Amino acid sequence: MTTQIPLWIIPFFPLLGALTLGAIALVRVKSEQATPEAYIGALAVLFPLCSFVATVIFASDMPRGVVYAETLGNWISIGYVQVSFGFLFDSLSKIMLLFVTGITTRIVVYSLGYMKGDPGYTRFLSYLNLFLFSMIVLVLADSLPLTFLGWEGVGLCSYLLVGFWNKDLLNCVAANKAFLVNRIGDVGFLLGMFALIVIGGTAVLNYETLNQALQGDLTASISSGWLIIAAFFLFFACTAKSAQIPLLIWLPDAMAGPTPVSALIHAATMVTAGVYLVARLSLLFVSAPGILFFVLLVAIATALWAAIAGLLQHDIKKVLAYSTVSQLGFMFMAAGAGAFDVAIFHVFTHAFTKAALFLAAGSIIHSLGGEQDIRKMGGLAFKLPSTFIIMLVAWASLIGLPGLSCFWSKDLILERLYGFGNIGPLFYGIALFTALLTAIYMTRLLVLVFLGKFRGDKHTAEHIHESPLVMQVPMWILVIGCIFAGYIWPGLPDFALVEENHISSVIFGIIGGLVALLGLGFAVFYFSRKIPRYTGHNELVGFAKVWTFAFDSLHFAIGIVPMRVAMFILNLVNRFLRITMTVIGAVPMICAEGLRTMQANKLRMQLSLSVICSVLFIYLLVFFVR
Repeated sequence: MTTQIPLWIIPFFPLLGALTLGAIALVRVKSEQATPEAYIGALAVLFPLCSFVATVIFASDMPRGVVYAETLGNWISIGYVQVSFGFLFDSLSKIMLLFVTGITTRIVVYSLGYMKGDPGYTRFLSYLNLFLFSMIVLVLADSLPLTFLGWEGVGLCSYLLVGFWNKDLLNCVAANKAFLVNRIGDVGFLLGMFALIVIGGTAVLNYETLNQALQGDLTASISSGWLIIAAFFLFFACTAKSAQIPLLIWLPDAMAGPTPVSALIHAATMVTAGVYLVARLSLLFVSAPGILFFVLLVAIATALWAAIAGLLQHDIKKVLAYSTVSQLGFMFMAAGAGAFDVAIFHVFTHAFTKAALFLAAGSIIHSLGGEQDIRKMGGLAFKLPSTFIIMLVAWASLIGLPGLSCFWSKDLILERLYGFGNIGPLFYGIALFTALLTAIYMTRLLVLVFLGKFRGDKHTAEHIHESPLVMQVPMWILVIGCIFAGYIWPGLPDFALVEENHISSVIFGIIGGLVALLGLGFAVFYFSRKIPRYTGHNELVGFAKVWTFAFDSLHFAIGIVPMRVAMFILNLVNRFLRITMTVIGAVPMICAEGLRTMQANKLRMQLSLSVICSVLFIYLLVFFVR
């Protein structure tokens, strides 16, 4: 590389932004004179933008296939444990950083308008910069321990952002849920690292060293059981961060936070971390027998379940949340089929599409004064024409209409699934049905929000207006990505681990396009006639409630209930032990108290007892001597 810019400059900018804005937030709390929001907003955007520009410079200056490593020093040096601190910039981290920094910058710009006037405006923007810093560290890390540091950072920031409006109890509950579920996944991350240490010491925690060992004689010299254990627990960690079965229950509830947070978590940062980690450790997952098949099963089940759940929601953000869970399932399907390059391709195209959808949803919510129930919307196509066009393009991309971004990546996933051995056609059929459901629930959303008559409050209808320009511009930039991202994909040749199918890709594209059109047509016909009425409450009922909260109920049954029973038993045991110890301690105290009473101020009794005890002792001594 000819550039003289150090690699650490990429995460440095958002870290500096987080510290600067955090300091300003503290000063604003103590000072009566507030800093103008315009200056704060400019600072909030400047640092992510600088990070994006630095990433572009590195990406444009790095030849294809070249790996650039930068070791900053020793991090942990304690006897057997030796871990360095450094960054790794290759084709995978380049792709991830380009859309992570680029899309996050647009979300920060959007937040300037969405959060305007909020008392925590500066603090919120500080959290966004800290979130970006943590995600960059996660992506650039050259070792698993440093990745884990960024992994924990995005978990912390998600907690801070989801619970940002902490005066609302539901927001606090959602933040706690996200934090705790991800901590369960983190146990898997740690166990996976410990298993790798058993295999090859702390040296293999470095990605390049691990890949060299896996390509060498490591897999032949050790039991495959340890590789399976390491890969299994690392994937378990990914099920929490990327919301897969069984640890997917936190992501829909995370919609309680401000809409820019939803776009940030779902599109550009946190939930893609699991897919990224699996791609980064692709050689490990390929070397562990049976793990990729397990990943594929989990992914297919997750995608199908979440697609059905998305069809049952009334909250506009919840529909998009379950859509994200389902699309993450598609990404893991590709990884499970060994097509890690295609998995990252769908991460890339989905990021633009889902960010545009969430920001458009935020624009709708902003225009309706906070209303999120799609049963109380309708007829907004003419009231919010700009937002309608943005969501229309993003919707067309997500359902896979031919020519748009997600069409290319989604159909490549379906194609690779079909070629996955003898069982491939079955997996292909299930995934194709899931894609059909995607077209149905997304078209349902579009119909109920934008078509027909407005079903909300009349007073609200009189005040509907487009969101400000500062919110519109980032959305229109994302629309460009929804259309063209599939065409500018540079590809990741290092991950081409699955042979191509003998069937032409055109056939898969035609079938995928027809399925999208079929779902579109059915949804328009059905939901334009059967419009749900608002029943006065937002809670789901019947099958919708049972299906949506199936895994919450499962976690409650196999996790919370046994834990409560165990705690009840332990509490009883603790009380019994306390009572027992109290009794045992009381006996000598009572005896001592009695003897003390006898000893006090009674000389004749003391002499009498002394004589009696002496005679008794002599008698016993003589008796035993005989």
